[in-house]
Amino acid sequence: MAKFHNYYVLCPLIDQKSFLGVSKDKEDANVLVTLGRNVVNKYRLSDQKQVGGWTSKDHITSAVIYDDTNGNYIGVFNNNIIKTWQEDSANLDKSKKFKFSLNILKLLPRKKRSPLIIFSDGNCSSLSYAIENRKSFENKPVFKETETIVDISYYGKYSDCICYITKSNKDTFDIVTCPLREELCDLERTKLNRTKILRDDVNVVGKIICMETNCVYVIWSDSKMSEYNLVQKSWRIIGTVSWISTASSISLAWMGKNHLILFGSNMDQDGAIIVAYNTTLGVGSCKYPMKMYTENARIYCFDNRICLEASNHIGMLPYILETKRNLSSLLGSHEVILDEETEIANWGTPTIPLFPVDDQIKGLLKLGLTERSICAQIIPNLLEKGDFVNIMCTIRKFSDIPESVLVSILKYAVKLVQSENVDITKPEEFHAYCREHSVTEKEKFRFLIDTFTITFSDALVIPHLRNGLTLEDTLFLIAYITYLLVDPGIDLNLEYESKLYDWCMLLLDSFYQQYLLTRDDTVTHVLQNMLNVIIDLIKPLENMSLLLAKMQNLVMGKNFVFKTEKQLSYTIESIII
Repeated sequence: MAKFHNYYVLCPLIDQKSFLGVSKDKEDANVLVTLGRNVVNKYRLSDQKQVGGWTSKDHITSAVIYDDTNGNYIGVFNNNIIKTWQEDSANLDKSKKFKFSLNILKLLPRKKRSPLIIFSDGNCSSLSYAIENRKSFENKPVFKETETIVDISYYGKYSDCICYITKSNKDTFDIVTCPLREELCDLERTKLNRTKILRDDVNVVGKIICMETNCVYVIWSDSKMSEYNLVQKSWRIIGTVSWISTASSISLAWMGKNHLILFGSNMDQDGAIIVAYNTTLGVGSCKYPMKMYTENARIYCFDNRICLEASNHIGMLPYILETKRNLSSLLGSHEVILDEETEIANWGTPTIPLFPVDDQIKGLLKLGLTERSICAQIIPNLLEKGDFVNIMCTIRKFSDIPESVLVSILKYAVKLVQSENVDITKPEEFHAYCREHSVTEKEKFRFLIDTFTITFSDALVIPHLRNGLTLEDTLFLIAYITYLLVDPGIDLNLEYESKLYDWCMLLLDSFYQQYLLTRDDTVTHVLQNMLNVIIDLIKPLENMSLLLAKMQNLVMGKNFVFKTEKQLSYTIESIII
């Protein structure tokens, strides 16, 4: 789920018509804002301060980017000139420049690789190759004169492909994809593919190419959101977009973690609204009202902040994407809309799975069983055989595992690491046992660590935990999770750490009666150790909360007044006569 904070202004906008865009800087905390035809500024997102900038006599015609392969800033000038410069350059007019015979549309930065240069006729190449061959670089145009490129991006996990969204003079849109040759990064024209963006009686009001998911997202005038998979070349309807009007254009950007950000007019057409849309659930998860609507406004997401082009400024809206499993924040917030559109079945679809599976799973798939049913039949048999490597490979093929099977896997994982051979009341011995072991033993502990990542329902798993695990198993799991949280040699990401806290709470809730009624020293030691760890983790947060007010005053430019003596607000004295 997404949450928005307060909206504020990053910088004023010189001229909306000449604004060229926002791009990433070498530090994630900074962005490059190409404000006009002659001005490029660098801003720090945390305090909205300008930390750098350049001006030029030549007209800038595309957003300036940062090339991390050479550590240079690159810009397009007068439509056909590339200039590169360093951060400490004072005069862009003296920067090194390269003139091309073709007009340049834009530059696409790529991580640890040479940027892509996109020409106005649709051709592209790696920037390094294009500069070396700029005098002889000429190709036939990719698109007709009646077509205009409205969006472009690259995608692909193993080999780069380019994707264009084009608009014809008849207001129809096409998706054009083509692989790039590895060495030159130019188009393999023989593999160029074109797909029409078309539905009956509706028109396109918003679109975006998402390189993170290899998909194109399209919003239609009937509020439906569609997804075109660039790899599988297939369409699907995600759901209906609520809260936002589709009577005017909608701007889109990718937030991350299955979320799109949408900016458009509100339902009453008297203002604007920003909506966070969950592409997995097909619903809006958060909204933020705005006073002014800007048609075809450009919108970006950098470092958990939304950068929005407004009428006279560049705005910023910080956000948080939560990874919790519960959907309580969405209950009752969306109107149920019946989709009465007829879907034509393709009876020629093959029954053979499109992903690699073994013969046993393939046979159950043909019977039409659900994932939970298939998993409940296969995993217990594998647990009896004891091949933990094969078990984990099989588990990774499922996304919906029954809670009863999950507890069986957890029970097997505890037995696999031989938890009965270590005394969990001795911290040094226990940490050494968890840390120092052979390659095979490491794989067994990795099996236990991966088990904690399996998704489950709290309400459904608690009864199975009570029946499937013993108190000794639970104490070992709590001790091991505590070890994972404090061991400096283990790098935990935020999502996995949140899962560990969830497991701690589940194990406490499932066996709380045993903890209260048992007067065992082991129970006391494990619970007290976990409490000490939680207190140590909370202390930095408490210290930070005390500093937040002072930090806010510092950001606002207010002076501190340090009190050297402790002052009392008032005193009471009793005089007895």
